[in-house]
Amino acid sequence: MIMPGKTCELIIHQLLPPVRRACLLVPELTLSILTSSHPLWHIPYEEAIAKLDRSDPWWAFLWPGSQGLARYVLDNKSLIRGRCVLDIGCGCGASAIAAKIAGATNVIANDIDKDALIATRHNAQLNDVTINKFSSYNLIQNPSLAFQNNKIDLLIIGDMCYDDQLAKQILHLIIAAHQHHIHVLLADPGRYSFKSIVMNQLKDKMKRVCEYPIIDRDYVESDFETIQIWTT
Repeated sequence: MIMPGKTCELIIHQLLPPVRRACLLVPELTLSILTSSHPLWHIPYEEAIAKLDRSDPWWAFLWPGSQGLARYVLDNKSLIRGRCVLDIGCGCGASAIAAKIAGATNVIANDIDKDALIATRHNAQLNDVTINKFSSYNLIQNPSLAFQNNKIDLLIIGDMCYDDQLAKQILHLIIAAHQHHIHVLLADPGRYSFKSIVMNQLKDKMKRVCEYPIIDRDYVESDFETIQIWTT
């Protein structure tokens, strides 16, 4: 008999207690995520994955780009207030939650991992906000589905260009957003795929509007020192 695995809800409630001031860059947020204060952080990767009963639970982390994007959204409420926002690859939901706190009228959280949507809903509740809609469609492979079926004013993308394939999909998504007159905010810590694919093609259409230092050492990767915010 095959025993059922842990549900995402069970993992969140039993293994990932809420962390107040979960990120130094965005202390306003309370999130159920893995940080260096959690015992799972300090055991071998395979053992931690076994305890979580999940392979690659990306939604249990707050990645650098998402930190920077959430910070920028909260610092620029006038750009967010009253808008309809689509968060692609929402992960733990930090950017979607920040958009709602900043006054977005409608926020859609999208991620192909349904566990991420469960985590986002949970984290939104921790911050006393309500995400309006959850979507597990692979919108980066079908941008027209995202923009034709929903009234979107603003597309936010946090740290999604971590390999060439995804970077190419994000490139096409941004081009489609531009064609639909949809504003884009993108955060990236300097990943090679973002620079070589997205910026190489869109250097005349995107501009850097802000740069934050990575002050939370939990999520330092390679030689990344800052998180850059780009807009169309």
